Amino acid sequence: MTAAAGVTPAPFLTERLLLRPLTNDDAGALLRFRSHPSATRYLSHGPLTPEQNNARLQQALRAAESSTAQWFHFGWAIELRATGEIVGDGRTSNTEEPPTPGRLPAECASLGYVLHPEHHGLGLGREAVGALIEWLFSARGSETIFAGVYEPNLPSRRLLEALGFGKDRFFPVAEDTAGKQLPSWRYRLDRIDPRQHPPAGTGGKLH
Repeated sequence: MTAAAGVTPAPFLTERLLLRPLTNDDAGALLRFRSHPSATRYLSHGPLTPEQNNARLQQALRAAESSTAQWFHFGWAIELRATGEIVGDGRTSNTEEPPTPGRLPAECASLGYVLHPEHHGLGLGREAVGALIEWLFSARGSETIFAGVYEPNLPSRRLLEALGFGKDRFFPVAEDTAGKQLPSWRYRLDRIDPRQHPPAGTGGKLH
């Protein structure tokens, strides 16, 4: 890993977005989509109450503060540069409770993301996810990135596939641990040689 232990990730910019670590002040903005039935339809939880949303945010902040160079879990606000509006959030991690090792090897990472439905169909998801992929490969030194998606969630599956992810493992309904009663896929992206392929977010296959 290339990031220093105990150091909060630096914010970074894409063409239209600011991606920055979550803060306590983000609870209200996150609730706008974390409580939205359409936004949470294919997440591991249903619409959250303000109390549930705040507890989830506090867990993310504690995990970020406890992260090390080897074991990490960071939550990201996805913010429009033009207006400052938070339109989604993301997670990058290799363990749920750093510095305790997780189920993934240290050189792997897991990626999650959600956008408010009002901002679907504009390419913002691809822009944000592509940037987080690049961050995982360049700043964290990850070798493999995994992302889970429910089988009926075709827009998210297309997004991952457009960024270079391939299907890694299928999980039938019987193995759904979130109570959604849906089959799902785990997608996988391995690090590629930047001399042969464009970096994430430039339109080439990556992610």
